[in-house]
Amino acid sequence: MNGFEAAGAKLYVLSYDEVDALADYKKAHGATFTMLSDPDSEVIRSFGILNTTIAEDDHPWHGIPYPGVYVTNADGMITQKFFENNFTVRPGAEQLVAAVKGEDVLLAERPATDQEVEVEIEFEGNDLPVGITRQIVARFSVPTGMHLYQDPVPEGLVAASIELDDEVEGILSYTLVAPATQPFTLGTDGHTLDVYEGNVVLRLPIAQNGRAITKDDDGRWVSISGRVRWQACNDETCLTPSEKTFSFRVPSAFTVMADMGPGEGRVPSMNGATHFKKMTERRKTAS
Repeated sequence: MNGFEAAGAKLYVLSYDEVDALADYKKAHGATFTMLSDPDSEVIRSFGILNTTIAEDDHPWHGIPYPGVYVTNADGMITQKFFENNFTVRPGAEQLVAAVKGEDVLLAERPATDQEVEVEIEFEGNDLPVGITRQIVARFSVPTGMHLYQDPVPEGLVAASIELDDEVEGILSYTLVAPATQPFTLGTDGHTLDVYEGNVVLRLPIAQNGRAITKDDDGRWVSISGRVRWQACNDETCLTPSEKTFSFRVPSAFTVMADMGPGEGRVPSMNGATHFKKMTERRKTAS
Protein backbone atom coordinates (compact mmCIF):
# COMPACT_ATOMS: atom_id res chain seq x y z
CA MET A 1 0.00 0.00 0.00
CA ASN A 2 2.94 2.34 0.48
CA GLY A 3 3.33 2.81 -3.26
CA PHE A 4 -0.34 3.70 -3.73
CA GLU A 5 -0.30 6.11 -0.80
CA ALA A 6 2.87 7.80 -2.06
CA ALA A 7 1.16 8.27 -5.44
CA GLY A 8 -1.86 9.83 -3.74
CA ALA A 9 -4.13 6.96 -4.82
CA LYS A 10 -6.96 5.21 -3.00
CA LEU A 11 -7.53 1.50 -3.57
CA TYR A 12 -10.97 -0.12 -3.67
CA VAL A 13 -11.66 -3.81 -4.30
CA LEU A 14 -15.05 -5.02 -5.57
CA SER A 15 -16.04 -8.67 -5.19
CA TYR A 16 -19.19 -10.76 -5.53
CA ASP A 17 -18.39 -12.33 -2.14
CA GLU A 18 -20.58 -11.54 0.87
CA VAL A 19 -19.58 -8.90 3.40
CA ASP A 20 -18.62 -11.42 6.10
CA ALA A 21 -16.34 -13.27 3.67
CA LEU A 22 -14.53 -10.04 2.79
CA ALA A 23 -14.26 -9.17 6.48
CA ASP A 24 -12.57 -12.50 7.22
CA TYR A 25 -10.19 -12.03 4.28
CA LYS A 26 -9.31 -8.52 5.43
CA LYS A 27 -8.66 -9.70 8.98
CA ALA A 28 -6.59 -12.70 7.86
CA HIS A 29 -4.30 -10.65 5.61
CA GLY A 30 -4.26 -7.39 7.56
CA ALA A 31 -5.57 -5.54 4.51
CA THR A 32 -5.97 -1.78 4.94
CA PHE A 33 -7.75 -0.97 1.68
CA THR A 34 -11.53 -0.74 1.24
CA MET A 35 -13.32 -3.93 0.13
CA LEU A 36 -16.80 -3.64 -1.41
CA SER A 37 -19.33 -6.46 -1.60
CA ASP A 38 -21.53 -6.89 -4.70
CA PRO A 39 -23.25 -10.21 -3.84
CA ASP A 40 -25.86 -9.97 -6.62
CA SER A 41 -23.31 -8.71 -9.18
CA GLU A 42 -25.34 -5.57 -9.85
CA VAL A 43 -22.32 -3.27 -10.08
CA ILE A 44 -20.41 -5.90 -12.03
CA ARG A 45 -23.22 -6.03 -14.62
CA SER A 46 -23.52 -2.24 -14.77
CA PHE A 47 -19.84 -2.01 -15.75
CA GLY A 48 -20.28 -4.66 -18.44
CA ILE A 49 -17.61 -6.94 -16.96
CA LEU A 50 -19.73 -9.96 -15.99
CA ASN A 51 -17.97 -13.15 -17.04
CA THR A 52 -20.48 -14.39 -19.61
CA THR A 53 -18.58 -17.61 -20.29
CA ILE A 54 -20.05 -19.06 -17.08
CA ALA A 55 -23.57 -20.49 -17.32
CA GLU A 56 -26.29 -18.99 -15.12
CA ASP A 57 -26.87 -22.34 -13.38
CA ASP A 58 -23.18 -22.86 -12.64
CA HIS A 59 -23.22 -22.10 -8.91
CA PRO A 60 -21.57 -20.29 -7.27
CA TRP A 61 -19.30 -19.21 -10.12
CA HIS A 62 -21.91 -17.36 -12.16
CA GLY A 63 -21.70 -13.70 -11.22
CA ILE A 64 -17.95 -13.28 -11.13
CA PRO A 65 -16.43 -10.53 -13.28
CA TYR A 66 -13.56 -10.71 -15.67
CA PRO A 67 -10.59 -9.82 -13.45
CA GLY A 68 -9.49 -6.29 -14.01
CA VAL A 69 -8.60 -2.88 -12.68
CA TYR A 70 -9.85 0.59 -13.52
CA VAL A 71 -7.62 3.60 -12.88
CA THR A 72 -9.50 6.89 -12.54
CA ASN A 73 -8.47 10.50 -12.04
CA ALA A 74 -9.69 12.76 -9.25
CA ASP A 75 -12.86 13.50 -11.25
CA GLY A 76 -13.78 9.83 -11.55
CA MET A 77 -12.89 9.59 -15.23
CA ILE A 78 -11.29 6.30 -16.28
CA THR A 79 -7.75 6.93 -17.51
CA GLN A 80 -6.53 3.33 -17.88
CA LYS A 81 -7.85 -0.18 -17.48
CA PHE A 82 -6.27 -3.62 -17.14
CA PHE A 83 -8.34 -6.76 -17.83
CA GLU A 84 -7.52 -10.44 -18.28
CA ASN A 85 -9.39 -13.34 -19.85
CA ASN A 86 -7.47 -15.65 -17.50
CA PHE A 87 -8.96 -15.33 -14.02
CA THR A 88 -5.73 -16.57 -12.43
CA VAL A 89 -3.69 -13.56 -13.64
CA ARG A 90 -3.67 -10.12 -12.00
CA PRO A 91 -1.66 -6.95 -12.70
CA GLY A 92 1.12 -6.29 -10.19
CA ALA A 93 1.11 -3.32 -7.86
CA GLU A 94 4.05 -1.70 -9.65
CA GLN A 95 2.13 -1.67 -12.94
CA LEU A 96 -0.88 -0.03 -11.29
CA VAL A 97 1.17 2.59 -9.46
CA ALA A 98 2.87 3.53 -12.74
CA ALA A 99 -0.57 3.95 -14.33
CA VAL A 100 -1.76 6.13 -11.45
CA LYS A 101 1.26 8.39 -11.62
CA GLY A 102 1.34 8.61 -15.37
CA GLU A 103 4.82 8.08 -16.73
CA ASP A 104 7.09 10.44 -14.83
CA VAL A 105 10.28 9.88 -16.77
CA LEU A 106 13.11 10.69 -14.40
CA LEU A 107 16.10 10.23 -16.66
CA ALA A 108 19.33 12.06 -17.16
CA GLU A 109 19.37 15.12 -19.40
CA ARG A 110 18.77 14.17 -23.02
CA PRO A 111 21.98 13.50 -24.93
CA ALA A 112 23.21 16.05 -27.44
CA THR A 113 22.43 15.47 -31.11
CA ASP A 114 25.79 13.86 -31.86
CA GLN A 115 25.46 11.26 -29.08
CA GLU A 116 23.81 7.83 -29.10
CA VAL A 117 20.63 6.67 -27.41
CA GLU A 118 21.09 5.69 -23.77
CA VAL A 119 19.00 2.78 -22.44
CA GLU A 120 18.33 1.60 -18.89
CA ILE A 121 16.59 -1.76 -18.35
CA GLU A 122 15.07 -3.02 -15.11
CA PHE A 123 12.74 -5.66 -13.73
CA GLU A 124 10.07 -3.77 -11.81
CA GLY A 125 9.17 -5.65 -8.64
CA ASN A 126 10.77 -7.77 -5.96
CA ASP A 127 9.48 -11.15 -7.13
CA LEU A 128 7.34 -12.94 -9.72
CA PRO A 129 4.63 -15.16 -8.17
CA VAL A 130 2.46 -17.34 -10.38
CA GLY A 131 -0.52 -15.34 -11.63
CA ILE A 132 0.86 -11.86 -10.93
CA THR A 133 2.18 -9.66 -13.74
CA ARG A 134 5.35 -7.64 -13.35
CA GLN A 135 7.07 -5.52 -15.98
CA ILE A 136 10.35 -5.33 -17.83
CA VAL A 137 10.96 -1.59 -18.19
CA ALA A 138 13.22 0.02 -20.81
CA ARG A 139 13.96 3.73 -20.40
CA PHE A 140 15.43 5.50 -23.43
CA SER A 141 17.15 8.88 -23.48
CA VAL A 142 16.85 9.92 -27.12
CA PRO A 143 19.19 12.66 -28.46
CA THR A 144 17.61 15.96 -29.40
CA GLY A 145 16.38 15.92 -33.01
CA MET A 146 16.16 12.12 -33.18
CA HIS A 147 13.33 9.63 -32.77
CA LEU A 148 12.60 5.92 -32.34
CA TYR A 149 10.07 3.97 -34.38
CA GLN A 150 6.97 2.22 -33.12
CA ASP A 151 6.07 -1.13 -34.67
CA PRO A 152 5.17 -1.78 -37.49
CA VAL A 153 7.94 -0.40 -39.67
CA PRO A 154 8.99 -1.02 -43.30
CA GLU A 155 11.67 -3.60 -44.03
CA GLY A 156 15.09 -2.21 -43.23
CA LEU A 157 14.03 -0.26 -40.13
CA VAL A 158 13.94 -1.53 -36.54
CA ALA A 159 11.18 -0.57 -34.13
CA ALA A 160 11.82 -0.02 -30.43
CA SER A 161 10.84 -3.21 -28.61
CA ILE A 162 11.36 -5.46 -25.61
CA GLU A 163 11.69 -9.14 -26.54
CA LEU A 164 12.04 -12.27 -24.42
CA ASP A 165 14.42 -15.05 -25.43
CA ASP A 166 12.64 -17.89 -27.23
CA GLU A 167 14.16 -20.52 -24.96
CA VAL A 168 12.70 -18.96 -21.79
CA GLU A 169 10.05 -21.55 -20.85
CA GLY A 170 7.12 -20.70 -18.65
CA ILE A 171 7.39 -16.90 -19.01
CA LEU A 172 4.41 -15.23 -20.71
CA SER A 173 4.57 -11.77 -22.25
CA TYR A 174 1.67 -9.41 -22.87
CA THR A 175 1.03 -6.35 -25.03
CA LEU A 176 3.78 -3.75 -24.85
CA VAL A 177 2.81 -0.60 -22.95
CA ALA A 178 4.14 2.45 -24.79
CA PRO A 179 3.76 6.24 -24.67
CA ALA A 180 1.98 8.39 -27.24
CA THR A 181 3.67 8.74 -30.62
CA GLN A 182 4.01 11.45 -33.23
CA PRO A 183 3.46 10.98 -37.00
CA PHE A 184 6.60 11.17 -39.12
CA THR A 185 6.65 11.05 -42.94
CA LEU A 186 9.64 9.46 -44.64
CA GLY A 187 11.16 11.64 -47.33
CA THR A 188 12.16 8.62 -49.44
CA ASP A 189 8.77 7.08 -50.21
CA GLY A 190 6.20 9.18 -48.36
CA HIS A 191 5.36 6.53 -45.74
CA THR A 192 3.97 8.02 -42.52
CA LEU A 193 5.15 6.16 -39.42
CA ASP A 194 4.57 6.54 -35.69
CA VAL A 195 7.66 7.63 -33.76
CA TYR A 196 8.70 8.26 -30.17
CA GLU A 197 10.54 11.44 -29.31
CA GLY A 198 12.33 12.65 -26.18
CA ASN A 199 12.66 10.44 -23.13
CA VAL A 200 10.74 7.23 -23.81
CA VAL A 201 9.63 4.43 -21.48
CA LEU A 202 8.48 1.04 -22.77
CA ARG A 203 6.95 -1.55 -20.43
CA LEU A 204 6.51 -5.24 -21.19
CA PRO A 205 4.11 -6.97 -18.74
CA ILE A 206 5.12 -10.56 -18.04
CA ALA A 207 3.85 -13.44 -15.92
CA GLN A 208 4.93 -17.00 -15.21
CA ASN A 209 2.91 -20.21 -15.16
CA GLY A 210 5.00 -22.29 -12.76
CA ARG A 211 7.15 -24.06 -15.34
CA ALA A 212 9.81 -21.37 -15.08
CA ILE A 213 10.54 -22.05 -11.41
CA THR A 214 13.87 -23.53 -10.32
CA LYS A 215 14.76 -24.42 -6.75
CA ASP A 216 17.93 -24.44 -4.69
CA ASP A 217 18.91 -24.17 -1.04
CA ASP A 218 18.18 -20.43 -1.10
CA GLY A 219 14.62 -20.69 -2.40
CA ARG A 220 12.49 -20.71 -5.55
CA TRP A 221 13.63 -18.64 -8.53
CA VAL A 222 12.57 -17.46 -11.95
CA SER A 223 15.06 -16.45 -14.65
CA ILE A 224 14.05 -13.95 -17.34
CA SER A 225 16.23 -12.95 -20.27
CA GLY A 226 15.86 -11.13 -23.54
CA ARG A 227 16.83 -7.99 -25.39
CA VAL A 228 15.77 -4.43 -26.04
CA ARG A 229 16.04 -3.34 -29.69
CA TRP A 230 15.85 0.10 -31.29
CA GLN A 231 17.06 2.29 -34.11
CA ALA A 232 17.48 6.06 -33.77
CA CYS A 233 16.88 8.33 -36.76
CA ASN A 234 16.67 12.01 -37.52
CA ASP A 235 14.83 13.68 -40.40
CA GLU A 236 17.45 12.53 -42.91
CA THR A 237 19.47 9.55 -41.73
CA CYS A 238 19.33 6.59 -39.33
CA LEU A 239 21.95 5.14 -37.03
CA THR A 240 22.64 1.43 -37.20
CA PRO A 241 20.16 -0.79 -35.30
CA SER A 242 21.13 -1.45 -31.68
CA GLU A 243 20.20 -3.92 -28.99
CA LYS A 244 20.93 -4.42 -25.30
CA THR A 245 20.45 -7.77 -23.59
CA PHE A 246 19.08 -8.29 -20.10
CA SER A 247 18.95 -11.15 -17.62
CA PHE A 248 17.15 -11.19 -14.27
CA ARG A 249 16.92 -13.87 -11.59
CA VAL A 250 14.14 -13.05 -9.17
CA PRO A 251 12.39 -14.91 -6.34
CA SER A 252 9.19 -16.76 -7.19
CA ALA A 253 7.09 -15.84 -4.17
CA PHE A 254 4.01 -17.82 -3.23
CA THR A 255 0.72 -16.45 -4.52
CA VAL A 256 -1.90 -15.49 -1.93
CA MET A 257 -4.49 -18.25 -2.22
CA ALA A 258 -8.04 -18.63 -1.03
CA ASP A 259 -8.50 -20.62 2.18
CA MET A 260 -10.72 -23.59 1.38
CA GLY A 261 -9.56 -25.68 4.31
CA PRO A 262 -8.23 -25.32 7.83
CA GLY A 263 -5.91 -22.47 6.92
CA GLU A 264 -2.70 -24.32 7.66
CA GLY A 265 0.70 -23.45 6.24
CA ARG A 266 1.06 -20.49 3.90
CA VAL A 267 -2.67 -19.72 3.63
CA PRO A 268 -4.15 -17.65 6.49
CA SER A 269 -7.44 -18.94 7.85
CA MET A 270 -10.33 -17.02 6.26
CA ASN A 271 -13.18 -19.53 6.85
CA GLY A 272 -13.16 -20.02 3.10
CA ALA A 273 -14.99 -23.35 2.99
CA THR A 274 -17.81 -22.00 5.16
CA HIS A 275 -18.24 -18.89 3.02
CA PHE A 276 -18.09 -20.93 -0.17
CA LYS A 277 -20.87 -23.24 1.01
CA LYS A 278 -23.00 -20.31 2.14
CA MET A 279 -22.60 -18.47 -1.16
CA THR A 280 -23.40 -21.61 -3.18
CA GLU A 281 -26.62 -22.23 -1.26
CA ARG A 282 -27.71 -18.59 -1.51
CA ARG A 283 -27.16 -18.43 -5.25
CA LYS A 284 -29.00 -21.70 -5.85
CA THR A 285 -31.96 -20.33 -3.88
CA ALA A 286 -31.86 -17.01 -5.73
CA SER A 287 -31.98 -18.73 -9.11
